[in-house]
Amino acid sequence: MSMSRYHKQLKCSYCNGDGYVQLLLGGSETCHACKGTGKKEMEEDQK
Repeated sequence: MSMSRYHKQLKCSYCNGDGYVQLLLGGSETCHACKGTGKKEMEEDQK
């Protein structure tokens, strides 16, 4: 029985996949959760 790992990419839940967040006083900045990629990587085990 072998186990392999694969990465499943989902939208970042913090920036909703945009890669940036809007600031309250105006402007935007790079999302700190996904570092601007807009994707959230999750490792899953596959049996």
